[in-house]
Amino acid sequence: MSVVANIPEAIGGITMLAITLVLFAGVVWRYFFVDPLTWSDEISRLLFVWLAFVGAAVGVKRGSHSAVAFFEARMPAHWRRVMALIALAAIAVMACVLLYAGAVETAENTGQLMPVTRVSRGWQYAAVPFSGALMLIYLVPLALRAWRGQIATMPHRPDGE
Repeated sequence: MSVVANIPEAIGGITMLAITLVLFAGVVWRYFFVDPLTWSDEISRLLFVWLAFVGAAVGVKRGSHSAVAFFEARMPAHWRRVMALIALAAIAVMACVLLYAGAVETAENTGQLMPVTRVSRGWQYAAVPFSGALMLIYLVPLALRAWRGQIATMPHRPDGE
C-alpha cells in the first residue's frame, strides 16, 4: 500500500502520542511543579476531536465499524450484496452530512478563539468535514467491490473476536 494511503493512520498515531504527552506534561507540571499548564486541556481536547473523526474515517476504510452478522450470514448471496450496498449508501449519506454540516460549523466558528491558546475553534471543527470527505473517498472502492459482489463477509466467531 502506498505511503499516501496510510497518512490518516499516521495522523491517528501521532495524535494519540501527542495527547498522551500533553496530558502527561500537564499532570507533571500541576502536581510536581505546582504550576499547571493552562493550555494542556485545550490542546488535548483539540487533538482528541481530530483523533476521533480521523479514526472514524479509518474505520470506514478498514470496514471495522460494527455490523450485525447474524442476519447477513443467513441471507442468500444476492441479498448480502444488496444489503452491503444499502449499508454503504447509509454510510455515504452520513459522510455527506458530516462534510456539509462540518463545513458550515467550521466556517461559523473560525472567528472564535480558544480562551487560553488563542487558536481558532475552526481547527477543532475542521475535523468533521475532513472526516466526511475521507469517508467518501474510502467508500468509492468499497462500493465498487460491493457492486461487483466482491465484498467478503466476515464469519461470526463464537469468541467474539
